[in-house]
Amino acid sequence: MSAPKKAPKDFFEIRLRSVATEIPLPFDLFLVVNGKPVLFRRRTDVITEDRMKLLVRHGGEKFLVPESQRIPYMKSIKDVIANPSTPTDIKSRFIKESAFVHVHDLFTKEDLSPVISETKSLVEEMVSFVSTDVEAITSLMRLSVHDYYTYNHCVDVAVYSIALAKKILGEDKKLLLLAGLGGLLHDIGKRKLNWDLINKSSPLTQLEWEEIKRHPLYGKESLEKIEAIPVDAKLAVVEHHENFDGTGYPYGLKEEQISRLSRIVTIADVFDALTTDRSYHKAVGPQEALGTMYSMQPGKFDPMIFQSFNKNFAKKGPLKLTADFDPCQPQSLDRFKVG
Repeated sequence: MSAPKKAPKDFFEIRLRSVATEIPLPFDLFLVVNGKPVLFRRRTDVITEDRMKLLVRHGGEKFLVPESQRIPYMKSIKDVIANPSTPTDIKSRFIKESAFVHVHDLFTKEDLSPVISETKSLVEEMVSFVSTDVEAITSLMRLSVHDYYTYNHCVDVAVYSIALAKKILGEDKKLLLLAGLGGLLHDIGKRKLNWDLINKSSPLTQLEWEEIKRHPLYGKESLEKIEAIPVDAKLAVVEHHENFDGTGYPYGLKEEQISRLSRIVTIADVFDALTTDRSYHKAVGPQEALGTMYSMQPGKFDPMIFQSFNKNFAKKGPLKLTADFDPCQPQSLDRFKVG
């Protein structure tokens, strides 16, 4: 998991594809040149689609926007999402771009309370989108990336959690909101970890592993005083590494002692961990990931929820892994065996 980097003072980062093309910009755009922000386009300027593609082709990834213009930037995102004529694939992209900004703030802002409020609104938008557009879930999942950046992972786990919750729990928007929040916030405790430790590619020492295993408790501590986060979403933060057979952490809970929402987020977390590149392993395809997860059973996942996930998302693949796999521990991936 790459450490979230803070933008230069008075700026925040956005990804290139979060900027609408062919219409006047409601904010200034800067590029980083020799480590310093340089004005690229002024407010009211237009970026053509061809110019955007050229930037992407030459390795461009991010713009900087003045912090003072955060509101018009976020409004531009919401305008695209709210426009009924916006195609599903474009709407999906802008929902995820908005999510990346929010999650980046969750990991870099000292005061979480105002960010949490904005995050809840974002997840409500995601839930509304998937509840009104039959192609929405497929479109959002298709945008999952294969680089294990903090915000990518948290956003993808939120999407998978909403998708699975919809299959398990139905169309109740309140429950889907809880699933999305639980997924988006599940790793918030890693704010308190050393990023060199998280990115370590060699085997962890026992002390290092014990520190990694504290991140669910750190997440609980970070959120416990924030009343805007529902209890079930907080449970997903502290319980997403509990295993159905009681072998997980931090409490060793088992079966119905683990909240149903947490059991959903656990599956989403492991699936995304397997299908994204990390410092100590290369991503595998969805079918291989499902096969790997299938070989962890019985033990790691709620069998009924995993059966629904396996049935609805892919067929089993050929990879096998021992049941004590944990997506946070580098040496876990040394146990891959082709069978």
